[in-house]
Amino acid sequence: MSKPANEGIVTRQYLGHYFVQTEDRLVDCALSSRLRKQLQYPEAAPGSRRQRVQSVRRVRVIDPVAIGDRVIFDPGGDNNTGMIREVCARRNKISRRASGGSRKEQLIAANIDQVVPIFSAAEPKPGWHLLDRMLAIAEWQNIPPAICFNKQDLTDETRAHQTMQPYEAIGYPVVYTSIISNTGKEAFRDLLTGRVTLFMGPSGVGKSSLLNWLQPGLQLRTGQISEASGEGKHTTSHTELVALDGGGLVGDIPGVREFYLFGITPEDIPELFREFRPHITECRFRDCTHIHEPDCAVKTALDAGKITPQRYQSYLRLREKP
Repeated sequence: MSKPANEGIVTRQYLGHYFVQTEDRLVDCALSSRLRKQLQYPEAAPGSRRQRVQSVRRVRVIDPVAIGDRVIFDPGGDNNTGMIREVCARRNKISRRASGGSRKEQLIAANIDQVVPIFSAAEPKPGWHLLDRMLAIAEWQNIPPAICFNKQDLTDETRAHQTMQPYEAIGYPVVYTSIISNTGKEAFRDLLTGRVTLFMGPSGVGKSSLLNWLQPGLQLRTGQISEASGEGKHTTSHTELVALDGGGLVGDIPGVREFYLFGITPEDIPELFREFRPHITECRFRDCTHIHEPDCAVKTALDAGKITPQRYQSYLRLREKP
């Protein structure tokens, strides 16, 4: 007699293994044949009878299951293994267009309560266009975002607040942190408690270090900044939902250097910028691109200082290449 199907949440994803948390155990699952067909495999070598998922370049693998997914699985021969056969309906998802010229969707996480882009005051220096892309995908999915501005020990408090003032002015909460000077620990903890949060950001900004700071027993791997490039080195090699002792889950994912939006057209972009919304309906043309048309209320707001040049430049880049 076969065992009844079980349900749980995918909390870790690594080299074709999906660890599903149920009410009482963690189950190491594979994908059913039906779901596995949606994966992309590298071209097999001549004469090879076996294809392997190309794990060393995971960004090129199109995966139908993400951390945060609630899934139904069939138990294996023991209570510790299983086979995922169905992904339950998602209330939201974070995904991007896979890199390398692919037009496929790369799922990152599902069923998220909030997105927290993490950028550093220095080492590596913040990439504002990357931050704006991450905020845009959160707006697209109606997921509340908050920004963590880390490594405050590398700058002074006044300068840090001046740097982030444009984002706070348009309604994005910002928490300022440093594990070196122990700045912002309680505010950061309060932000995460009781929620399912996805950390996003480039390598080297301190995502794993921040989790170790809040909960030292995690002992997540951390890395250093490359002296040659000034960019962070990858340390997180898989995606995982980390449980916090005070309640809540945090999605810790590998750092990214690019973030191309998936399923979003250039015409969708204006609504993804909060400060544009009050002005969009005031433009002369309903299909205004807010680039070259006359009587554009968005450009008037830009000239009046209601929209920052930095954010407007991010908008132009997103219009050109979502």
